[in-house]
Amino acid sequence: MMLLGLVLHSAVSYITVPVPEAWFYQDPQTSMVFDCLVFTIHLFRMPTFFVMAGFFAAFLYYREGVAGFLSHRVRRVLLPLVAGWLIIYPLTRAGFIFARGGGNASSLAAAVDWLTTTPYADPLLGHLWFLQFLFIFCLGASAVVPLLGRLPDALRTSVVMTFGRLAPTATGCLMFAALSAVSMLPMSKPALDTSLTFVPMGRVLLAYTVFFAFGWLLFLRQDIVSTFGRHPWPYCVTGLAVAVAYLVVFVGKPFGDGWAYQVPGVITGGLAMWLLIYGVTGLFVRYFEQPNALQRYLSDASYWMYLIHIPPLIWLQGAMASWPVSPLLKFAIVVTTVTLVTVVSYHYCVRATPIGQFLNGRRFERALPKLAPQSAHA
Repeated sequence: MMLLGLVLHSAVSYITVPVPEAWFYQDPQTSMVFDCLVFTIHLFRMPTFFVMAGFFAAFLYYREGVAGFLSHRVRRVLLPLVAGWLIIYPLTRAGFIFARGGGNASSLAAAVDWLTTTPYADPLLGHLWFLQFLFIFCLGASAVVPLLGRLPDALRTSVVMTFGRLAPTATGCLMFAALSAVSMLPMSKPALDTSLTFVPMGRVLLAYTVFFAFGWLLFLRQDIVSTFGRHPWPYCVTGLAVAVAYLVVFVGKPFGDGWAYQVPGVITGGLAMWLLIYGVTGLFVRYFEQPNALQRYLSDASYWMYLIHIPPLIWLQGAMASWPVSPLLKFAIVVTTVTLVTVVSYHYCVRATPIGQFLNGRRFERALPKLAPQSAHA
């Protein structure tokens, strides 16, 4: 999901329906192809990420205990958020100034002037908002889970068992889709808003709590994870079909504005979102279960790649702003270049260095991981 963020952000400058509240540059060349790509990815990417985040947060909590869990989250989430923002925010904001000015000499001068005089003016978290949310969820879990532990064992067991029975079913998918649809009603549009400020938007935080809680409960019922891999394709195909209906509502507004826009949008959006969460999760369970050196390498690299990808991406888009070429070509150049820059910088500057230890907890050899063969009981 982090690597898919490189694709989304490489494409969002070329959509025909701008989102100035979340992305501060629109290229002169646009295409509806990117509207379909961006809004479909946005439907399920971060929701799926927070499902996985909840799952592995629970894993850490029950392995390390409350104190160890919080210590780990401070080191791997809070400190990278602070360090990343101090370095990445000025470069990102200057890049947007450069791109919005047309990528010419005067806009370059304006960007450099901002970078050297007021680099932290009007601060926003930008794409690092997910770390803020993740840390808040972990703090909340460390407080709530011990309180829930005081509830009667029979009640806690009943909740977990009920989740285990419903979650792998189509009925469960529909129930969570309905829950997310309700949580999206207060949004500015029939979609999950992006909270970029230091004080998170309550409505967005609440909406993402659903995904994190789902992942946490899924860890408590690890025995059902394999069931998601049995029939992933029907969920994916149906999810994409509903996503088409959602895009018609979201972009075309066939029913008008106001509630006639919001209600059909959140219904189709919530349904498409959870169908794709189930489908994508199922695909990985089914086809990527066995250890693979390349997959593990990219997994190790993805944190760094996502953290640093915006500055080279937006500066490159700004440099190409005046090019009278197809947005498809611009997108291809951007996504290829940014992927190469981020993965090469990870390999040589991060993987076996103190930066890698800071982000991932350990240093790795500059090579594909050596994976031990699985035992018969793995």
